[in-house]
Amino acid sequence: MDDPFDLSREAAYLAWRTRKLRAYPAEITDLRVSIGRLDRPTQAERSALKTRIDSFNMALVQVDPGEINAEALLSFTRALGLRRTDANLFADASAVSSICATARTSDETGRGGGDIGETATPGDFIPYTNKALSWHTDGYYNAPDAQVGAWCLFCVRAARDGGENGLIDHEMLYLRLRDASPQHIVALSDPRALGIPAHVRDGRTLRPESIGPVFSVRGGCLHMRYSARGRHVIWRDTADTHAARDALHRLFSRPDVFTFRCTLRPGEGLVSNNVLHCRSGFEDEDDPAKARLLYRLRFLDRIAID
Repeated sequence: MDDPFDLSREAAYLAWRTRKLRAYPAEITDLRVSIGRLDRPTQAERSALKTRIDSFNMALVQVDPGEINAEALLSFTRALGLRRTDANLFADASAVSSICATARTSDETGRGGGDIGETATPGDFIPYTNKALSWHTDGYYNAPDAQVGAWCLFCVRAARDGGENGLIDHEMLYLRLRDASPQHIVALSDPRALGIPAHVRDGRTLRPESIGPVFSVRGGCLHMRYSARGRHVIWRDTADTHAARDALHRLFSRPDVFTFRCTLRPGEGLVSNNVLHCRSGFEDEDDPAKARLLYRLRFLDRIAID
């Protein structure tokens, strides 16, 4: 089959583009699928999830909040073909991360996705605070052979106020950029397009430098690696790269990329092929037992679409 992401295959791209746009416009409610048992989704529930993921690269899951626990999450994601977990910082032995607000313990800011650190605590990293998170894909700082293909995020307790997620299907960004100028795709597909500096602490390299493309094709599927943060990123210093980066940044305020917005409530979850996402700041309950709590799992696989 012709590769729609090959710039020389215009007919294949146009056919893919037509199919992609057929699903839009859409509302966040169009992504919702109710699940009876999180640890044992039925064939019909799996089919409904995969239909939405095939169209939007994400789905919104509704389940009884009492169903949400680490074991159930692992069973649920295995039912979607996800096996290879990304064992990231602060995750437990099953690679499940508990996302809750913690007081910051350092002066560093802008770590949009959470680097790795030997003596770091959760409060050193923006996802584990109540601060806003800028647009990014998960694991943009990972090595090229350990890119995050999919993730899920489930809400156990919501914040008192705020914490809204923004979500954009990365394929829609690709489509708009390619329509504007195929040269943007060339620049952002360069293996030197985006670099994340090494994380060095006390003279020791705790995470090596990561350099790679923004857009790549893996197993016939489009993958995106991106962070909108202003610090701790190095863009390739060419005119084409700067133009493509600026065009990409402008898309975040355009209605025709169809940004979904949602504030997860208890029992709601998102599962995605690592779409772009951001989060607004939030105000939490004073009682830690009532404060915002979400569980997250990351995978090196993509969600299998039969």
